[in-house]
Amino acid sequence: MKKEYPSLLRIISDGNVHSGEVLAAKLGVSRVAIWKSIQSLRNMGLEISAISGKGYCLNTKLELLAGSDINNMLSEKIKRFCRDINVVLKIKSTNSDLLNRLNERKSIHGCVLLAEYQSDGRGRRNKKWYSPIASGICFSLGWRFELMPISPGLLSLYMGVAIARALDSLEIEGIGLKWPNDIIAKNHKIGGILLDIRGESAGPLDIVIGVGVNYKLAKKEIFDINQPVTDISSISKKSLSRNMIAASLISNIFEVLSDLQVGLNTNLVDEWRKYDCYSEKEAKLILAGEEITGILKGVNEQGALLISVDGELLSYNSGEVSLRI
Repeated sequence: MKKEYPSLLRIISDGNVHSGEVLAAKLGVSRVAIWKSIQSLRNMGLEISAISGKGYCLNTKLELLAGSDINNMLSEKIKRFCRDINVVLKIKSTNSDLLNRLNERKSIHGCVLLAEYQSDGRGRRNKKWYSPIASGICFSLGWRFELMPISPGLLSLYMGVAIARALDSLEIEGIGLKWPNDIIAKNHKIGGILLDIRGESAGPLDIVIGVGVNYKLAKKEIFDINQPVTDISSISKKSLSRNMIAASLISNIFEVLSDLQVGLNTNLVDEWRKYDCYSEKEAKLILAGEEITGILKGVNEQGALLISVDGELLSYNSGEVSLRI
């Protein structure tokens, strides 16, 4: 019944009540198959009510992602860099999918893959990225540098700048960045970035940029996450289209990457510093087998974290920053 997920989900995404019998007839399957698919969608985090004698309905109307809609919102300049945009309902990981294409010696340059649900989405340090179906904007974007213009550490920060620019342009208040790749809104995490890099350090390099931004999380989902989180729907003063948000995120990433490709705007460190919302805060840097507590002092010109420990300024290229001391 997996092949019926997209059609079934699109039918019920309007939030109206749909009888199992009518759904089965439309999709050419049995009512039992419809019931099983409804259960599978629920297992992915979708809240679907079963109304006795009437049918099924989503508790909240959904706007599903659509590649054609997103593409139509891109400028002609960005369309030149974006080779294709694909949307899938369910996948293990969009980053892993693009990496698998590389393993098969396929080009991923300019490819964008969005997913409504990732069963094995990843964050940094192999942490699971929690995102129930259709609750966020999750995608991966492929790019190839023949010659690497900046260090991979800086690239992670620059992608943060691209995401922050996009959310700023949508008038979402309180946008900030936390080293090395967390997106913050009003001191709560709203998204994250994961870079997977394949190739030689100087180039050529194939890069997969994974992005996850929370759009609308149920209260129970927020409660289950072990850190302060928020979503766009909670903090935006207006209702924003998921497809429009996706187009803005994708456009700003391509803008930064294409500039780097031709040697433009190669120094965005100062812009990252303007978004840095934890400079001068006491924090803990978690390393492999070690934890360091000090005062955050931003980043150096190479993108390394600066932290003052007992009056000594130290720099680190890896680790995880925790504000919970």
